[in-house]
Amino acid sequence: MVSLFRSSSDRVDAARPAAESAPPAPAGIQGRVLRNVVERALRAQHPRVTAHIAKVHRKNPDATPAQVIAALDRQYQFAVAGLGAVGGGIAIFPAIGTAVSLATAAAEAAAALDAAVLYTLAVAEVHHLRTDDVERRRALVLGVVMGAGGTELLRKVTGGKDRWARTVTEALPLGVLGPVNTTLGRWFVKRYVTRQLALAVGRALPFGIGVIIGGVGNVVAARTVIGAVERAFGPPPAGWPEEPALSASRSA
Repeated sequence: MVSLFRSSSDRVDAARPAAESAPPAPAGIQGRVLRNVVERALRAQHPRVTAHIAKVHRKNPDATPAQVIAALDRQYQFAVAGLGAVGGGIAIFPAIGTAVSLATAAAEAAAALDAAVLYTLAVAEVHHLRTDDVERRRALVLGVVMGAGGTELLRKVTGGKDRWARTVTEALPLGVLGPVNTTLGRWFVKRYVTRQLALAVGRALPFGIGVIIGGVGNVVAARTVIGAVERAFGPPPAGWPEEPALSASRSA
């Protein structure tokens, strides 16, 4: 364990230059609010994972892990496309609709984040990865949602592994994950705000343009998350483990 901790610490040191070059996160109320939104999503979505997978199994009781993940992909994209289209639909009428669409942008961003967290944790469950520990859950979700930047940092921390999710959830000491999560959290606050502001402005365009931009923009963001999940987790497992908890979720 001592050798593992030291080697992991060395990897964090190696990744530090990339972290230090990241743009500063928004300070003050804006930064604190978004960090609180992330923590709320991590707490709220974790208990829903088993029921979410069970819902997929009720539609196809014989589904393989690959088929379940494909269904989760579709559900996630459909959910965020709907969020974006609704936000854009509010802005169909100029002036008042545009103002209301901008006013609801924060709630839509939080809902999209909830969907991303639930999707990531559900895929982790299909891969038989435990996410009970909040530090490991935080690193997993932020690493995925951050896209290429998060993937690169966690690849460095886990020794250059493309499929870093299992190492994060099972092997890395919590003392190493703390600094990694601090860096990921800082990056996330900055980049998520930038991305959501751009989408909010697009959704607020009148005459139905916002509907298209909102729906398509959210789907593009979701596909980025899906791609990051595929790189982090690797191929789906061949079958289901014979464990009571997962057996119950398949038959619920």
